[in-house]
Amino acid sequence: MIEEILKKLAKEHTLKESMISVKDVVEPVFLRLRLDNIVERFNQIPDSYKTDWNKLLSDVKLSKGIISNLIKGLFGTYGGNQTFIYDLNTNQHSPKDVSMIFANTPNRQQQRLLANVIRESLGPQYTVVIVNSDETSNKEAEEYVKIEVARAKLEGKKLVILSNNMASRSFSVSEIDTVFLMFDRGSYSAVSQKVSRVLTPGLTFDDQVKKYGYIVSVSLDCNREEISPMDEYIIYESEKVEVDELSDGIRRTLNSINIFTNGESGLLEPIEIDEYSKKLLNSSSLISLGKSSSNPEKIITDENLVKLLTGIEINDTRPEEQKLLSIDSSLVERTIGKKESKKQKLEKDKVFLLKEKLKKHLENIVENIVEVSEINNCESDDILECLDMIIEKGYDDEVIFELDFNSLTLKSIIKSGAVSHKLLNTIITNYNKNENELNYN
Repeated sequence: MIEEILKKLAKEHTLKESMISVKDVVEPVFLRLRLDNIVERFNQIPDSYKTDWNKLLSDVKLSKGIISNLIKGLFGTYGGNQTFIYDLNTNQHSPKDVSMIFANTPNRQQQRLLANVIRESLGPQYTVVIVNSDETSNKEAEEYVKIEVARAKLEGKKLVILSNNMASRSFSVSEIDTVFLMFDRGSYSAVSQKVSRVLTPGLTFDDQVKKYGYIVSVSLDCNREEISPMDEYIIYESEKVEVDELSDGIRRTLNSINIFTNGESGLLEPIEIDEYSKKLLNSSSLISLGKSSSNPEKIITDENLVKLLTGIEINDTRPEEQKLLSIDSSLVERTIGKKESKKQKLEKDKVFLLKEKLKKHLENIVENIVEVSEINNCESDDILECLDMIIEKGYDDEVIFELDFNSLTLKSIIKSGAVSHKLLNTIITNYNKNENELNYN
């Protein structure tokens, strides 16, 4: 969506032509909320649960007090005496007539418990429904949600849709005005799909032309250097900008969207773009992003690469296994009444383990890309040019020492898109820039 905005606005239109060209584009508005005040002031759960959504949602009963107050604060239904909870109210920006919460619950039991907590927290003026991939396909989910939207209108209520990964793809309901990202991290293509649920053009819940989609990213601890889903989305969109490395792409993307955060005044305030850009371009942030965004799906069907990286032969697998190896498991649709056989589960487990092995290799590339770029002074701001110089000078053994495979293999992996070429270039560029500044000083 952001790429579409950037491309259309980059063209030399008259004002009228520009307005026509983007009239169907829904503009994203990000609300980046810090929740550390709430987490620190509630001590009924172990410290280890306080800064990680996966842990917080692994036992909803234990975390019920915190989750309930978070929901009440976010939706503006809190009526207690803890003033800092009021600071989370996003009603000044987002109508939340139809909201979608993506929460990383580990199983259906915890998801049902979470749905109940949301119902109790919001009261009878809200209808809360679960969209679960074990029970419905994407197409059925879209039809189901549209029916629930119509029912909510008829009953004069607002609607909350709770999901984990379901409806993150091929799911278009224009009435969804707000998406809540209640998870720690994930592949940023998947994050982009979740964000896009709120960017579907059309009519809003009150039958107006949709102009804005609101994305609420909730960070349990703003002091950590961990990457948030919102950060992942911005990097993902920045990679689509036609530049050689990400620095300029990040700045252009940030300038094309609106981002607010909860400030000391208790109101949501615009975020400082330059400071946020510096945070994203910080070396540790880029490496975290590179690791989280590495995608084994891009190389899992390459028999030679898989064998070289994992030692596993896939060229002699049976047809049904080959099919499993060549699909994106996140696209699998399961319907009511279908149960996996033991054989199917075994094959999926094999695929999962294979992806995990490939993922570790990809993460290792990101972690060690600076060392590779410095081999015998073969320095370049483009990793592919650097690898060509390494091959030409005969220093391939040092690449093998760093990564356990040679330069040609690394070039194949980068060109496949399994790790981001632009992101690797940006890591190298920033490192070289910092080194030059230190040497100069």
